[in-house]
Amino acid sequence: MQGRIAMLCLASLLTVTSARAQEAQTSAAEAQPAPRLNRVQGVGDIDARAMLNADIVLAFVNLGVGADVGVLPLGPGVLALGGEFEIGGCVSACLLLNTLTGYSWSSMFYSPHVRASYHLLPSNSPGLEKVDLYGLALAGATLTTTRVAGTVSGGSGSSTDFEYVGSDVGPSVGLGLGAKYFFSDNLFFGAEGRLRYSAGQYTYTARAGNVTISDSQSTWSLSGFNVQLFAGLRL
Repeated sequence: MQGRIAMLCLASLLTVTSARAQEAQTSAAEAQPAPRLNRVQGVGDIDARAMLNADIVLAFVNLGVGADVGVLPLGPGVLALGGEFEIGGCVSACLLLNTLTGYSWSSMFYSPHVRASYHLLPSNSPGLEKVDLYGLALAGATLTTTRVAGTVSGGSGSSTDFEYVGSDVGPSVGLGLGAKYFFSDNLFFGAEGRLRYSAGQYTYTARAGNVTISDSQSTWSLSGFNVQLFAGLRL
């Protein structure tokens, strides 16, 4: 009789323990976030990136850094805000001018931008689980400087040093489309196609020997369509 009572008590204890274990597993499963179905930038996601923009002959090469943070669900997508800083310079074009003229040519620009992007994937989009597609708008300024310097030979073996320095600050605005592809949970590569307006007029100082003049003339422009490549990390 005592053995039967002990067996009943043991069975009751095992039943209670099993039930509590199942409840704990259920609670733990409910506490865990649902698995992410795609890589669209969400609220709170910070995407930091390093950028490269160059043409095929490396006439100009641009490098930059930037970051966007998802801030607000908006309709079927997410609005992100951020900023970027880009620096560019004349490379092969200036080397060619240096060779052809014997003068020293250089051209640099700096472009800080604020940007807004809207991230959205079409519904029922199999095969795009690792992709983040978005449209973007950016606004900022371009600071640009061009310099030419050299020596001009005159008669009787004389020579005169000269230097031309032009600089300006102009508006920079643009619209574009972008895409990121995630090779891992956090690492991505991508590209943006941008239609951008950025132009102005140089204020220059020209010096020849001991004579210096200043004026405003000649326009500059970085307007047009370009493709920017980047790699980044989601934080």
